[in-house]
Amino acid sequence: MDPETNPLLAACGLYCGACYHYRASSYDSDRLSAEAARRNRDVEGFTCQGCRSGQLYIYPGCAQCEIRACADDRGILHCGLCAEFPCDRIRAFQNDGRVHHLDIVTQLERLHEIGAEQWLAEQKQKWTCACGEPFSWYEETCCNCGRPLASYGADPTIRRAGT
Repeated sequence: MDPETNPLLAACGLYCGACYHYRASSYDSDRLSAEAARRNRDVEGFTCQGCRSGQLYIYPGCAQCEIRACADDRGILHCGLCAEFPCDRIRAFQNDGRVHHLDIVTQLERLHEIGAEQWLAEQKQKWTCACGEPFSWYEETCCNCGRPLASYGADPTIRRAGT
């Protein structure tokens, strides 16, 4: 499977389709502006088309990702295919304090077990509301129908009003 034809499969085991930077690329201009402001970012460069795409978010962690570079250097699609998996770099990423990074080792094991195509289908289903609206890791209610979502909950990096 060619990485460039699967931009939502990150080398580290994240599903880019649930990333708020990827999701932002489908927002209307008002929602995009509001989301960027909520995260204290400029709209310019806020959107991304996925780890393996040509349009990465300008955040250095994504744009200059050492994990993706390592996988590319080894000629593998994702870290679950590496003989050194799980390496110190993956463990450090898993334990960097971001909630959505906590299950990357499990995701990479699953990805290796069932293959990229089936894993991508599972992830797409997991990160789509019953109404059909995709959602991101930290969205708590569907922007389309208002249902509660099975996400990671509130983004711990965003301060709520009054806190």
